[in-house]
Amino acid sequence: MTKKKKIASVLLLFIIFCLFFRIDFRFKNTVECCSDDFSYFSHAETIAIDRDFDYTNQLPDYHPFVFRYKDKIAPVGFPGSGILSSPFIFVGNIVDNVLNINQESDILNYKLLLYSMSPIFYFFFSYTLLFKSLSKLNIHANKYLLLTLISGSGITYFAFERFSMTHVFEMFTISLIIWNSIKFYKYENKVSGILLPLSLLLAFLVRMSNFYIFFIPLIIKNLVRTRLGKTFSILKNHYFIGSSLFSMYLFTYLSNKIYGKIIFNPQEIYGTNVTLNDVIYKENNFLTLVVDIFETSFKVFFGNEFGIFWISPIIFAGLFLILFDFKNMHKLYNLFLLLCFAQNFAIIYIWKSTAASYGFRYLFSLVPLCILIYFDYKDKGRFKNLLNYALVMSIFSNLSILFFETTEQTQLSTVEIKNSFGLIRNYVETEYVTGVFKSFLELNSYLILFTTSLVGVLFFKILVSIIGSQSVVDFLTNLGLPTSNQDFINYLDNIELITFSKLFVIVFVLGIFSYYIVLKLKYVEN
Repeated sequence: MTKKKKIASVLLLFIIFCLFFRIDFRFKNTVECCSDDFSYFSHAETIAIDRDFDYTNQLPDYHPFVFRYKDKIAPVGFPGSGILSSPFIFVGNIVDNVLNINQESDILNYKLLLYSMSPIFYFFFSYTLLFKSLSKLNIHANKYLLLTLISGSGITYFAFERFSMTHVFEMFTISLIIWNSIKFYKYENKVSGILLPLSLLLAFLVRMSNFYIFFIPLIIKNLVRTRLGKTFSILKNHYFIGSSLFSMYLFTYLSNKIYGKIIFNPQEIYGTNVTLNDVIYKENNFLTLVVDIFETSFKVFFGNEFGIFWISPIIFAGLFLILFDFKNMHKLYNLFLLLCFAQNFAIIYIWKSTAASYGFRYLFSLVPLCILIYFDYKDKGRFKNLLNYALVMSIFSNLSILFFETTEQTQLSTVEIKNSFGLIRNYVETEYVTGVFKSFLELNSYLILFTTSLVGVLFFKILVSIIGSQSVVDFLTNLGLPTSNQDFINYLDNIELITFSKLFVIVFVLGIFSYYIVLKLKYVEN
C-alpha cells in the first residue's frame, strides 16, 4: 500500500468513526437520574471520586429503583462497568478541577467526556484482543472484515452513543477471558494463568446474570485442542489456583462492601424472582409451550423489530453455524456453546422484549464467541454461503445503527404500546427493519445523521466560530432547511458552549484508533 493510500485509508476510517460518534447522550453535564445508565455511572463515580462504596451521595432519596439491605443502599446496576470506567472519571475530574470547570453547569465537562470515551476505548481494546486471539489460533483474519462484523452486531451503538451501558464492557471482559484462555492452553503462560480468574471475576461483576462465562475457558480448551492438537491442564496450575482463591476473596469483599452481604443471584439485586420455570409452568399444555417458544424464537431471528437476521447477523450466523453442523453436536465444544446461547435466549423468552434500546441487547455479549465461531469455520472453508450472508448483512446492520432514530420509522416509542411479542411496553418500534429502508429515502434522516454526529458538530462548531450562530441560522433558512425548531436552536447553543479542546480530545482518540488499525494492527504468525 502506497503512502497516499495509507493516509486515505486512515482518513476514511476516521470519518466513519466520526459518523458513528453521536452527541445525543453527551450534550449534557452529567448522566441523568434515574435510568440504567445512571446506575452504572453511580458505581464509577463513587469509586473514582469518593473512593468508597457509599452511594448515599450518588443516589437521591426519590430514586425509584435501588437495592436496600439494612443500612446499605446501592444501584441495581452491576458494578463491573463502573470499575472499568472509573479511571476515566478520575482523570476527567482532575482536569475539571485544574481548569476550574463547574461540572453542574458545563456541557460535556471533562468528567463526562472521558467517561463517555471509556466504552470506545474498550470497544477497540476488545477488537484488538479478538484479532490477536485469532492470530494465536493461526487464523489469519482480515482486520476490516472483523471490524465490520463486530460493528454490525449492534454493539457499536453502546460504544459511540449510549455510552453508560454494560454491553461494550461485557464484550471486553469476555474477549479478555478468550485471550487469556488461548494463551494459557497454547503456551501454559503463567501470567494468563493468573489473569484468567481475574478476567472471569470482572466479567461476572459487569453482568452477574452471565453465568455462561464460566463455560468459556472449557470452550477455548476444546478449540485450541482441535486447531493446535495440544493443551495444558489448568486445574493443576498453581498460578491459576492461587488467583482463583484470591478472586473469590475479592468478590466476597466487593459484594459485602457494595450490598452488605454476599450475593450470587442477580435477581436479589433487582428485587425480582421471575425464573424460566415460572414462565414455562404458566403453560398447562406442552404443545402450547413449544409453539410459544418457536414463535418467540422466530421473532427474535427474523422479526421486524430488531430481528437478529437483519440487525445482528454475526450472532445469527454464530448460532446457526453450530446448529447446522449436526454431526459435531455430540462434542463438548458445541454443547457448551449451545448452553451459552441458551442462557441469553432464555432471558429474552422470560421478558419478551428487546430491552428498550437498540437491538436485542441481551445477546450482544455473545459477539466475541460468535466471532471465534465465524472465523473458525471460515478458515476451514465451510458454510461459505452463511459466512457471506453475515458479511453482506453486517454492512446493512451498520447502516441501521447510523439511521437509528433519524426518522419516525426508526424511533422508539415514548409511550407504552404493544411490542412484537404482544406485551405493552415503552421504547418499542415494531417496524424498525422496514423503517430503516424507508429512512434511506428521506432527506431529513441524512440531515439528522449528519447534524448529530461528530462530523456535524465539527462542521457547525467551525462555522459558528467564523460567522456566528445567527448567521448560520439565516444561511440554512435561505437554503430551505428546518431551523426554527427548538431542538436545532438548543443544538447551536450547545455547539457554542463546547470548547475546541474537548472536540480535539475526541478527534485525537478516534484518529489514534484509525491510525492503529490501518497501519499498526497486523497478523503475526505464532
